[in-house]
Amino acid sequence: MKTVQQLYEDVFKDFTLTEAQQARCMQACAMSLESDNLPEKGSVRSYLVAEILACLKLDQETLIAALVSDANLEAIYPIENIVELFGQSTAKLVKGVRKLNKFKDFDVDRKPDDIQNERLRQMLLAMTSDIRIMIMKLAYRVARLRELKHESEQVRHQIAAETELIFSPLANRLGIAQLKWELEDLSFRYLHPDEYKDIAKQLQSKRSERENYIGIVLDTLDEMLKAHNISAKITGRPKHIYSIWKKMKRKNLPIDELYDLRAVRIYVDSVQMCYETLSLIHSRWNYVRDEFDDYITTPKENGYQSIHTVIIGPQGQTVEIQIRTPEMHHSAEYGIAAHWRYKEGGDSQFDENLERSIANIRQLLENSEDPEIFKEISTELQSKHIYIMTPQNEIITLRQGATPLDFAYQIHTELGHRCRGAKINGRIQPLSHVLNTGDKVEVLTIKNGEPSRNWLNPNLGYLTSSSARNKVRNWFNKQNKVENISTGESLFNREIKRLHAESVTSSKIAKRFKYETIETFFEDVGKGRINERQLTNAIQSVLRPEQTQSKQQRTFGFDASTDKLEQAQAYVIGAVHLTTHLAPCCTPKPFDDIVGFVTRGRGVTIHKHDCANILNLSHDDQRRIIEVSWDKNQAEKPCFNAELQVIAFDRKGLLRDVMSALTDLDINLIASQTKTNTQENSVNMSLTLELDYATNLGDLLDYIEMIPNIESVSIKTE
Repeated sequence: MKTVQQLYEDVFKDFTLTEAQQARCMQACAMSLESDNLPEKGSVRSYLVAEILACLKLDQETLIAALVSDANLEAIYPIENIVELFGQSTAKLVKGVRKLNKFKDFDVDRKPDDIQNERLRQMLLAMTSDIRIMIMKLAYRVARLRELKHESEQVRHQIAAETELIFSPLANRLGIAQLKWELEDLSFRYLHPDEYKDIAKQLQSKRSERENYIGIVLDTLDEMLKAHNISAKITGRPKHIYSIWKKMKRKNLPIDELYDLRAVRIYVDSVQMCYETLSLIHSRWNYVRDEFDDYITTPKENGYQSIHTVIIGPQGQTVEIQIRTPEMHHSAEYGIAAHWRYKEGGDSQFDENLERSIANIRQLLENSEDPEIFKEISTELQSKHIYIMTPQNEIITLRQGATPLDFAYQIHTELGHRCRGAKINGRIQPLSHVLNTGDKVEVLTIKNGEPSRNWLNPNLGYLTSSSARNKVRNWFNKQNKVENISTGESLFNREIKRLHAESVTSSKIAKRFKYETIETFFEDVGKGRINERQLTNAIQSVLRPEQTQSKQQRTFGFDASTDKLEQAQAYVIGAVHLTTHLAPCCTPKPFDDIVGFVTRGRGVTIHKHDCANILNLSHDDQRRIIEVSWDKNQAEKPCFNAELQVIAFDRKGLLRDVMSALTDLDINLIASQTKTNTQENSVNMSLTLELDYATNLGDLLDYIEMIPNIESVSIKTE
């Protein structure tokens, strides 16, 4: 057993530290060694991981985080203690490592599936807010494999298979060759023990012969380069058993016929010298053209750079030669990890944003001299996707912001229709709950379930996927016409009641949507072709007295018979300075009911409220609709008062939650009155609000109705 001093010297020997820094590092070492005397919770001790990371030349903060991330320490050193002892930044790393170390959802019995394996790798990366967390996870896996010989055969096979399919490719993607080779060789050793031993035996039997031959090549190269005044370091290159086996399989060759069993590396000072050296070698010996690769001009996806060539050397034997600079070698061996203390000098199943994030991190580090640069890019590793697990450990890819209902429809349309709830990581959550990468979701269904029209309401947040919303709409489209008309009429009457708009007739709203008959209008409302947001907007615009023609004529003073109509201007309510122009598709004129659409780079376009282009906007584009007015005076006075009537079942904290919702919406509460009926356990709230004319009343009502125990909400403008 090591002492604290011995561990400190092994891990931090390359650092020059102040007394305070030494004390923190010594404390981390003491805590790591303390884990040996605690009840066993993890199979790998963190001091073994820290020693591996020290060889990768990682920064002091990462090494401290590795030392105190031992699973045995979690119970006695929660994150709050880590923050107090080592600071918020180190604690964040520890929290991330602990989260990844609890990941146990690889299924060794699952049939090989490249897409699922790639999604699992993407999921692990997306769970990593700081790339150092993933590097620590890889070091934990190396330490686990080194100790695997003491485990049962079943455990060895499980860990080795997971390493081969998931963690070795991650090490390769991050360009950390030192970890990649060891992960591959050790997992290969346990998955294919007979082939591993056979290759190792063959390598050993001819080792002295190869070494003598390589010695001759090294001497020849050294003389040749010195004669041309090229300063170089020349070494033999170690061969890894897994890579030999892989190449034997790929090329269907016995081990003796592989080109690169005899391999040499040449390190020179610059890129120019790399090509000068290559020219000298090719002028001295013939080379195998199919085996030539220039990874300096065209680096590999993981950033690897080097020149590879295979020459036909003395005695007609082939020799692989790699030519690179010391910086290229350092980057190849340590990958992204190398840059935190030293000079920072297409498949459709891939997440392009995630791959681009890794490339951006590497590029940022390559062009920076600041060893603290990683602190600025710790949140760069982000994905436009999230990766969600089924109860059977299959991984489903969804867009950021997806809900359990999106998840259900992604798996199967009928599962979505029958969905009535979801368990997320074992706990029941609402269907509007936003999922996160790594969540395990179990869909709760009923036998003859049908979708709800509320799922199509964008304000309620049930569905974020357009494909899922289309599946719901299609279901309603296939239902009985009479039933759809009845449902549409009920939805219309509900909105009229909620908005206290009894003066607004169905024929008036149908006319606004260009329907010739009220039945057809109700049918499309029932089918979901007109959603609740559009319906509420239409009723709300009719409700506003300033939008009637008579008042517009009095306020605006326009003469409808003059050509001045063509020069009329509309104003954005609350922001009259914004540029507006009339849409050519519907050519709105004064007194027309209008809405504004925020374009990308061309100001606000004014459309008729029932313009076909507005009615057919996508779910996302509907968010860019804003309130406008022909009346500049009205637009400059955007506020009005409204009374909100809330009926609910009483519970502790209800009023607080309503107040919190109004705060979230940035709405000012002018007055409130609450009446509680203790016998019926009900509450009636009357809230007077100050609203601006850009407020969508339907959105406001929907948001309040989502609060638990709220039965109904209605609003009546003063």
